[in-house]
Amino acid sequence: MFCPNCGKQIKDYDNFCRYCGTDLRNEVQISEPVRHAETQEHTDKEEYKLPADDAEEFVLYDVKKHWMALFWPVILTPVFFIYFWTVFLNTHSFFSWVIVLLLLLPIIYPVLRYNSDKIIITTKYAHIKLGVLNPEEIDIPLKKLDMLEVSQTAMGRMLDYGMVSFSHKSERFDYGYIKAPEELQYIIDNPARFVHEAMEEESSSPV
Repeated sequence: MFCPNCGKQIKDYDNFCRYCGTDLRNEVQISEPVRHAETQEHTDKEEYKLPADDAEEFVLYDVKKHWMALFWPVILTPVFFIYFWTVFLNTHSFFSWVIVLLLLLPIIYPVLRYNSDKIIITTKYAHIKLGVLNPEEIDIPLKKLDMLEVSQTAMGRMLDYGMVSFSHKSERFDYGYIKAPEELQYIIDNPARFVHEAMEEESSSPV
């Protein structure tokens, strides 16, 4: 350890320089916050880079659907069976068939969408699949991931679900009932950081 005033060597535990009399306690107190600030500034400025275009692609995150996506099927299924056994089997009219179809549609379609819709985050893209019969399949590069907008209603904040909205080829898409939307928002905020952390976690996990 050296005196910051005269530059001569001193002991680590000295409070005053034995050569020039400088109070070393003040020097330590002043220098420590500066060092801490420099370390903090270096951490804040740490930058992450996305993998190269020719690098191998790995799946890092699969956005799950929330159980609220099946809310109407759960509610309407008992109604359908009650109507089917008490009314439909006794009246084979055209109107009864219409009611059956109207009850089946909001039961079957959400279940199909629950199993068909996908958002998968890889080291290069967000692969999005929307729809059932003729699904839209969209690949968004991670560097353009900020085009995704995550939103939540009051009910969504209570039950921890949200919706992703984005535009592709002048068409607006909404992907509803995603589970834990804050996790997807974390990825959108800094995709390179997420890839770095996910790859580190993958490499450190036991085989």
